[in-house]
Amino acid sequence: MSGVEDAEASQRKHKAPYTPHHPVPTVQKYREEKQHRQEQYGHADDGQQDDRSKTNRLTDAYTALRHGKEALNPSGSTQPYKAANKNLEGEEDDIADDHAGRVQPKNDQDGEDNDDTPQDTTEGTLTSADPKQARKSMKKWSADGSEREITDPVTHLPVTIHDYTEKDLKMTPENGPPAGTEPKSATGASAKNKTEAQLQDEQKLSQDVHSGTEPLFPPPDFAVTRDSINDIHKKAMTAGLGLVSASLVTVVAAFQLTRSFEGWSRTFFTLLEVAVSIGVSGAVIMGMRQWTENKINEVWESEVWQAEREKGQKLAKTNVPESAQWLNSFLASIWPLINPDLFTSISDTLEDVMQASLPKLVRMVSVDDIGQGSEAFRVLGVRWLPTGAAARSVGDDGQLMKGNEQHSDRTVPGEGDVKDNTEGKDEDEDGQDDGIAEGMEAEEGEFVNMEIAFAYRPSTGRRHMKDRAKKAHLYMAFYLPSNIKLPVWVEVEGFIGVMRVRLQLTPDPPFFSLCTLTFLGQPKVNISCVPLLKQAPNLMDFPLISRFVQSSVDAAMAEYVAPKSLTLDLKDMMMGDDFKKDTTARGVIMVTIKRAFDFKEGDGGIGPLKSGSADPYVSVGWAKFGKPMWSTRVQMSNMDPNWHETCFLLVSPDELNVDERLRLQLWDADRVSADDDLGRIEVDIKQLLKENATNGKVQDREDGFRSLRKGEGMPGKLCWSVGYFSKTRITDDQLTAQEKDPDVQDINQLRKKVYEESEQKLREASKDETEEVEQQKAQDFKARQDELIIASPPSQNYPSGILSIQIHQITGLEIEKSNKKKQNEDATEEEEEGDDLPSSYCTVILNHQKMFKTRTKPKNSKPFFNAGCERFIRDFRNTEVHISVRDARVHEDDALLGVIYLPLSRVLKHRSQLISNFPIAGGIGYGRARISIVFRSVQLQAPRNLLGWEYGTIEIKPLVKAIDIPGDLKNLRMKIRTSLARGKLYSGSEDSEANQYDGHTVWKTKRNHRIRLPVRKRYASWMIVEFRKDSALSDRTPAFAILWLKDIVDNEEQTIRLAVWKGDLSRAENNVLDSYGDKVGEIELTITFWSGLSGYHQSLAKKDSNLGNVLEVLDACNDNNEMDWDNDEESDSDSDTSSSSDENEDSSFVPSILHPNSNNSLDSDGKRGLMDQVREYKHNKKQLHRRKRGAMQWKGPRTLAYLKHLAERGENKVEGLFKHNDRKSQGVETEA
Repeated sequence: MSGVEDAEASQRKHKAPYTPHHPVPTVQKYREEKQHRQEQYGHADDGQQDDRSKTNRLTDAYTALRHGKEALNPSGSTQPYKAANKNLEGEEDDIADDHAGRVQPKNDQDGEDNDDTPQDTTEGTLTSADPKQARKSMKKWSADGSEREITDPVTHLPVTIHDYTEKDLKMTPENGPPAGTEPKSATGASAKNKTEAQLQDEQKLSQDVHSGTEPLFPPPDFAVTRDSINDIHKKAMTAGLGLVSASLVTVVAAFQLTRSFEGWSRTFFTLLEVAVSIGVSGAVIMGMRQWTENKINEVWESEVWQAEREKGQKLAKTNVPESAQWLNSFLASIWPLINPDLFTSISDTLEDVMQASLPKLVRMVSVDDIGQGSEAFRVLGVRWLPTGAAARSVGDDGQLMKGNEQHSDRTVPGEGDVKDNTEGKDEDEDGQDDGIAEGMEAEEGEFVNMEIAFAYRPSTGRRHMKDRAKKAHLYMAFYLPSNIKLPVWVEVEGFIGVMRVRLQLTPDPPFFSLCTLTFLGQPKVNISCVPLLKQAPNLMDFPLISRFVQSSVDAAMAEYVAPKSLTLDLKDMMMGDDFKKDTTARGVIMVTIKRAFDFKEGDGGIGPLKSGSADPYVSVGWAKFGKPMWSTRVQMSNMDPNWHETCFLLVSPDELNVDERLRLQLWDADRVSADDDLGRIEVDIKQLLKENATNGKVQDREDGFRSLRKGEGMPGKLCWSVGYFSKTRITDDQLTAQEKDPDVQDINQLRKKVYEESEQKLREASKDETEEVEQQKAQDFKARQDELIIASPPSQNYPSGILSIQIHQITGLEIEKSNKKKQNEDATEEEEEGDDLPSSYCTVILNHQKMFKTRTKPKNSKPFFNAGCERFIRDFRNTEVHISVRDARVHEDDALLGVIYLPLSRVLKHRSQLISNFPIAGGIGYGRARISIVFRSVQLQAPRNLLGWEYGTIEIKPLVKAIDIPGDLKNLRMKIRTSLARGKLYSGSEDSEANQYDGHTVWKTKRNHRIRLPVRKRYASWMIVEFRKDSALSDRTPAFAILWLKDIVDNEEQTIRLAVWKGDLSRAENNVLDSYGDKVGEIELTITFWSGLSGYHQSLAKKDSNLGNVLEVLDACNDNNEMDWDNDEESDSDSDTSSSSDENEDSSFVPSILHPNSNNSLDSDGKRGLMDQVREYKHNKKQLHRRKRGAMQWKGPRTLAYLKHLAERGENKVEGLFKHNDRKSQGVETEA
């Protein structure tokens, strides 16, 4: 699939797990939007005065206090939709009693508006939440009914809406008695005990209901019917008389030959003639009677249904919604039977919002249970809406785009709008966001629009907890410091709102594809909270908690209030699976930063004392998103940096739909103050996707820097290269290997088969559906291709690609009980919530790097995550994925519950997609995690040296040969080092025979052991070979050789030659150059880069908690024989020498081929004395402590270990204040 084809595809992603692009909604963000609305549109009550007398106002106040506010208007006319029987004459109303919205005419100007007020058509800027400030502003806010005009995401026309208030909720009538509580709705045993009086009443009611359906068949138009019947009679008389006369004439003519007969024969033929005449006449009369009867019946029935059709069309033009009482009765009966687990996603969303907005006093919050109650919500009315301007996109200024300007992105689900929206525009003058907001894209194909009003007002009282359980409710738990649990019962008192939906139609079941829904105004939800404390009274309502939960609910629903919207793929939800069949990302952009020159000095000079300089680095990211996604290493005091570093950025619909631009920014790094901006370069990503020079290729570029301010330039240029690589099509080899559709063997057969099926689906269309057929072909071909791709293994010719990992749910999660007595007591018990259950979260580790972390699910044995991430992987054949499950603890290190190990070479051996339940092992917990994986190759065939890992260990054979080097270097010792460790070799000059091998001078280690050096950020790292001499006055490194680790292949032994240079060593460490000074000779060595972490990285774990967690996961896999690593005891050597194998041969996580197996006396002798027990405990200490055994089975030692690690991290932070921060590491991606 090429970039040009990506440019022709269109569709944004649907609702997805929370990511940095789609963060968790917060209370603060919701408050800011409400405040902005109030400032822009004012309050509903501004300028309104009550002109009634004081007596009337007092009377109404007493009535509202005694009987409720709804008693002030018992007619129910204040509902969002007025219930009415449209089948009765005179009930049609031209004006809708609709609080939801009033469409404003625009004088046929296609959405053009003369008002200078900007249209709010896009989602607000996503900002970080301050929970404390959110809580403060939450107390001052109260709902109001101020009106505002927005662009409706469904019809794309302006509409005036308002937020619903407490007044609207109180005016909504309560629900009727729940189903089954009255004799007329009783079922089961209750229905068998009905009395005769009750049955008679129901018989009368049934007859009344049947009589009520008679108005559905209105009388026909009598004038038209009379004319039709007269016409039928005329035709019948004329045809009847004509047929009778013709028949008689025919009979008489036929019997003329019998006139000459005489006697009895004459009498016989006369009687026969009369009989035939009578028979023919009778047959004609009977036929004409039957024909006349059939025609009259046909006319009557046709006119009856024509009258009903005309009445329906007339009612459709009115503003009175259709009555939905039949639907409410159906919902009332089925509502108590619905499985509450279907509402898990709602409670999960609410928990996410509250977790992201927690005050500092509360550590965690969990929604342990959700129930819909026994009373259903009600549909107050349903209205059909015209299609409006939904077939045209709405720009960011709120105006409708013309037909030749719009760019729809709703053709094929899962794609992105990558059409070039900037054709004909001057890039310099266009600085605005040309993207189309969520829900504002032009709809493709056939669709239907509707508006629905809904409400929930339970009639159940709240005197007892049993009555409360009949309402929709939540059971929540707030966790305070010291792990104090505060259980809270939350019940829904009522809610009211209006929403609009647009349904995209499809010929396949369920006949609906994409559904776009939006709320017209903020729905009003009223809740109350009751703390459940055993040792304290249960208050009727706890204001502090109620306000917090209320604000969280409002913030969650505000994400879908117009002009915002939610798009769902109903076809996948109702007919498909809950896992991905394709990655969200469309492709990958490969960027290589080479060098920069002539740029601005970051630190000015001080006359002749100090020249100006800079500590430059380059960040790569998205211009509109703002956050850097990757950055190079920092070059210290270098005005001519040479990086030669490569990064890969995923291109998703999030970037395509908003016309993102690729931004490269040059910075001057500062230790204390903010980094200085030295210039930037921006390129439209759609340009990269469409140009031949970058589509599937790498283009070398040299661009000048530009300033942040428009029109201002910046000195300097950047040499770099860029290319876009989209996902591959299904190849013929994959089609041959797949078994899902054996009849398809190549792409042409697949296309032909799919296109024929698509044309057959719409063969009965009532109009020309050419465009619809083309859309259906594109959708069916995409869906069928995805099915066949995931049913076949990835192509070996394209090992690089996009990996999508989704963690759905963990079931049966519990902690191993170390107390034997308690374990026996609880052996048969299984709980879903409890204080002893873990507060779990998951982390995704890719090639020994922690990449993603889910949110924490407090105290739950069946945590539902539905979280995932997508990453570019260089080679799926050597990629390893570890998913660790941890228990979040207070004043302790998070315990490892278990690990799931997924080597992609085995996981993707037969299919490109996998979903399964994997057991977690290696920790202190049990359970099974449901995980799905999808891999899609991209059209990138990178060289082998770019297909490796970032972490690894260099192994060098203990023999380095000198080739043509000067004699003054032969007697020097040799030091081989990376940025993390070093090793030493000696030329053996004391023994003249020892330093010669095949006529060349050689360097060896002391004990002839191999050198092993840890490496991180391998593609930005070097290995330097220094020739060292002991001297206090002259240079101690007269010569050196350098190897950039990006140039070697993983896990292969290579014999390489390195040039020996005399030059500037400090510049060589920072720059990738062709020459580093004067070449004086060469050295030859044998080197292997073993990918992955090893025990030599242990010293880094003390400074990086994420790295320490990864090493703990690898320990667990090692102990469970899930990796080809030995479990040898870690050495305690210092960091300067621990990397050299001449001083530490054995280390954990080193591949088994690197060292011999250790001997253990317990293998041959089971006897143990005191010292044997001590040695065994020391040997297995790490494993015991990881499983919370030994000393770590008690709380005290675990807390001390936590404090120790906390102090170490604090010490590292202090040390980091005096060093340049690591700009390349952007941390672990999370959902919040």
